[in-house]
Amino acid sequence: MKRISFLKLALCSALLSGGLAAHAQVTKIRFAHAGPETASQHQAALEFARLVKERSKGQLEVQVYASSQLGNDTTTLGAVRGGTIDMMMAGSGNFSGLVSKFEVLDIPFLFRDPAHAYATVDGDVGQRLMNELEAHGLKQLAFWEVGFRSITTKNRAVRTPEDVKGLKIRTMGNPVHIQAWKLLGSNPLPMPLGELYQALESGAVDAQEHPVDITYAAKFYEVQKHLTLTKHAFTAMPVVYSKKKFDALNPELQKVLLDSANDAKLLQRSSNQKNEAGIIADLRKQGMSVIESYDPAPFKAVVGDVVRKAYVTKNGPELLAAVDAVR
Repeated sequence: MKRISFLKLALCSALLSGGLAAHAQVTKIRFAHAGPETASQHQAALEFARLVKERSKGQLEVQVYASSQLGNDTTTLGAVRGGTIDMMMAGSGNFSGLVSKFEVLDIPFLFRDPAHAYATVDGDVGQRLMNELEAHGLKQLAFWEVGFRSITTKNRAVRTPEDVKGLKIRTMGNPVHIQAWKLLGSNPLPMPLGELYQALESGAVDAQEHPVDITYAAKFYEVQKHLTLTKHAFTAMPVVYSKKKFDALNPELQKVLLDSANDAKLLQRSSNQKNEAGIIADLRKQGMSVIESYDPAPFKAVVGDVVRKAYVTKNGPELLAAVDAVR
């Protein structure tokens, strides 16, 4: 009887210690981004979190922080490189300060359509850019998207380059976009997304350019009256992890992160394409005037060749030629 009791006690102890060990092995991952909770990037992040927890059998738990809760893009990027935040995502222009070749993705009128953009970032060009980030303490899991950008304004609709002249327009702080808007005669003012609504409301800036998903999710229709579906540039969204922390995970968990990031990427793209027409209709209901067709040729004539040549001078022709060759 004493022996049976001892065995029961030993078994219970083993089960208890095993349960504690399993609990101790849960790795919590802080995932930060600047987008609103209603934006497609946040919905994709939640799906990523669900997939990771399911596929890791609870060993990994992703906590998503939207709306710049942990800081703006610049702050969170530095924190991921330093290891104080586990992962983040931001528009590709935020990474050009680390790897200037990333600027190729931001060249206006570069991509023919979404299929061209996706084939570029999912293929050899995207992989080469992803590899470049590893020297800067980042492991990129996938390319999600901000999407194709369109301009909104408060006081006048944009149909021609003349309509852009003199506008104070919020843009990202990457050299390609700043150069393009200056060429068009506007005054580009880089600022974090989290500060943009107030700047539009106060009149500190007149215009902004984002995909319609973000324009709607951030409620910019409350402080902007005109939308022109220029789709003048595509912005990819690298999803990056602290390389040091990624390397510390076992290969099975690394695969979970990579596979889940890629599956969430496909969900986001599908959602954006499916929902765009409905979002545009809702923006009209909110009082925005929407111009769905315009002539891009005059805009291309002003910015296209100049920006491309500037990129080649800085980074060489190889990557840009590779993008052009994607079919």
